[in-house]
Amino acid sequence: MRSSISMNETRSTQSFGEILWAATLQTFKSMLSGLSISLLFISSPIWNYPDRMKKLTKLILLVLVLLIGLWIFFWLGQRPVFTISQIQIEATNDGQLKHLNLPLVKARIINQLNGNFFSIRLDKARALFEELPWVRTASVRRVWPNGLHVLIEEHEPVGIWVSTNATEPKIVNTYGELFTANLAEAESGNQLIVFQGPNDTSKEVMELYGQLNQWFEPWQVKVVSLSLSPRYSWTAKLDNAMTFELGRDLDHQDQSQIKARLERFFKYWPDVKERLPQQIDSVDLRYSNGFAIRSKNRLENKTKEGDTSQFAGVVQQTVPKKVKQTESKEVKSNKKDTKKVKLTDKPGRKLHE
Repeated sequence: MRSSISMNETRSTQSFGEILWAATLQTFKSMLSGLSISLLFISSPIWNYPDRMKKLTKLILLVLVLLIGLWIFFWLGQRPVFTISQIQIEATNDGQLKHLNLPLVKARIINQLNGNFFSIRLDKARALFEELPWVRTASVRRVWPNGLHVLIEEHEPVGIWVSTNATEPKIVNTYGELFTANLAEAESGNQLIVFQGPNDTSKEVMELYGQLNQWFEPWQVKVVSLSLSPRYSWTAKLDNAMTFELGRDLDHQDQSQIKARLERFFKYWPDVKERLPQQIDSVDLRYSNGFAIRSKNRLENKTKEGDTSQFAGVVQQTVPKKVKQTESKEVKSNKKDTKKVKLTDKPGRKLHE
């Protein structure tokens, strides 16, 4: 009883620093004791433990087998029999390659390939094929033991792209993508369409080109030229020599307004053709409530002044005064070539919608 009281008294007389130092020493002693036991375990001969000896032996054998296998694989990979020497090139969808000289392509690509059957990078090989002028996409796979099988999709030229900022024209494919190739080769056997527009609008122009061909299909004509101005105003020329000023939409990606203008023109076209039987050279659809037509003088020696059969006409529902004044000024400035003719509908028929 007295001893316990004396110990409590001793602890109560110690400072906090002394108590902390005593605890630290005790912890350090425990760590040294554990470390010594671990060192003794590690330093003891492993042959004194048969189970550990078996596991270590298996591990060493496995590592040796892997190293030998890697060395054999590396040695076989360096044999000439696995060097890429055969390239089989085919067109996608069982088509034909029209613009690639296969012997030249194979000779060029083989000299640029790095690696053999095992080490070649297929993505880099594909990039080499896609760098060729007429190749749009390429797919490459290995063929045992020293070959490659390549599927190529060629560009299908549709037209020539003339950009406002480009120095040289490029070729447009069916996807609206631009590529560079021999222009004479592209024109061989193809009637290329002339496209023009700002940069990065080729796909948009190609989309409207397809729509226009569908809309003009009842006329049995096709678009031979399509241009887009920097202000996104469209102009199309047909293979019958007619030019259409299509105007622009509020949203350049929306073609509903252009379609509405063409539908209005197709609606009134039979009456216009009946009144102006001569060849129409241009149609201006940029009016909000009508359209204007123009015909050049094709019979200069037989045409008399005032003969409206050779002049332009304006078909209108209700033409504002400003439009009329503008057109009248055009007539005064070019009396010999154009003349405004206001067409009235037959009795019982109206041009108004």
